Amino acid sequence: MKANTKKKAAVLLAAVLVATQAANAADTTYSEPEFLEFVNKELIDEDLKQIMDEIEHDEKAKEEATEEESTVTLIKEGDEIVIEEVPTPPEIFTEIGGLAVDDSEYTQSMIRKYMSMYTSERGKQTLYHVLDSGTEYRIFIRHKLMEYSLPRALEYLPVVESEYRTTATSRSGAKGLWQFMENSIKPYLKKNDWIDERLDPWKSTEAALKKLKENYDTFGDWALALAAYNCGAGAMRKVTREHPDMTFWQLAEQGYLKKQTVHYVPKLLGITELCENMEKHGIELPTIADDYDEVEYDYAVTKKPINLAKLAKELGMTTKEIKRMNPSLIRTVTPPSTGYEVRIPKGTAEKAQEAIEKIQKEMKGDALLYVEHKISSGDTLWGLSRIYGCKVDDICDLNGITQKTILKLGKVLYIPMK
Repeated sequence: MKANTKKKAAVLLAAVLVATQAANAADTTYSEPEFLEFVNKELIDEDLKQIMDEIEHDEKAKEEATEEESTVTLIKEGDEIVIEEVPTPPEIFTEIGGLAVDDSEYTQSMIRKYMSMYTSERGKQTLYHVLDSGTEYRIFIRHKLMEYSLPRALEYLPVVESEYRTTATSRSGAKGLWQFMENSIKPYLKKNDWIDERLDPWKSTEAALKKLKENYDTFGDWALALAAYNCGAGAMRKVTREHPDMTFWQLAEQGYLKKQTVHYVPKLLGITELCENMEKHGIELPTIADDYDEVEYDYAVTKKPINLAKLAKELGMTTKEIKRMNPSLIRTVTPPSTGYEVRIPKGTAEKAQEAIEKIQKEMKGDALLYVEHKISSGDTLWGLSRIYGCKVDDICDLNGITQKTILKLGKVLYIPMK
């Protein structure tokens, strides 16, 4: 039975019960037509109010009315009782997650579109999984938002960008939790042959929040600042110069922005509204208290290149575990030409520093100088070690590979020099 049919039946049953009580009190017997007429005549306004109050306070009826976005109303027209189903007007959002929201029909419908998407069965499962898997990064982001006094909605921006996947790579080449393009990382992050800080969720979070704050300072509006993060500040400056009096929503509705940017902001707002008001929208999602403890780390400094696999072994960890803590290292080895701070478990700094010194002492030569060698047909690790006068293990350590690694044509290997 549909929800609105159930509600009508409940109202009719309540009406019949009231009429029956009145008939019994009058000690009168009615035929069916007479009884129906009695129902209409004997139900006075007070009875109607009582019925509606009971329905209003019935929790199940409330939930069904919400699902159907309608309200059942009893209207007394002369001697007749009319059951009328009046559509409930959709909620008008004026603020979501600390961001002001335009009250235009276009804006509201775009936000509700994404709310509907993520309240479908598949959508709820996806959103739950994404938020749950991103717990460690969410609480770090939230604390940084508090520190920088930024809108709490930004906690959910990585849901839109990467689904909190630190290794996410877009078709256009954007990488990491916050999907930085290589041409947009300066001066926030570093990238070279050894490191790509876009892949570091902690460093890239700091960079993303600085960039978003810079966008806001430029455009003076969070919707425009977010759109600029998506399409680029230069592109957004061009659009706003051409249409200086338009808001983001007006630019989006009138087709002055790319399709991806048009949907970027309402998608964030729809997700944020659901996450911030789960109970109201009848959705269950992972929650994190503001005082939830962040995972803390220590750091150990290297002066020469250190293979993370060897360091992990000294610390009783797996290579995968220490690599997860240092995701910006491309080659599972620290840069040879500069020192590097290795992120390690809290409380292991002293042990890690001792392990690093031990590993460095065991290295032959300084291994601070290296040459680049592009792999060609017939190259082998053993052959390269003979050509350059070094050990196979030293080549492996410097490149984060093993002796069993298959050398791919065109790949660049770094060869340590004494």
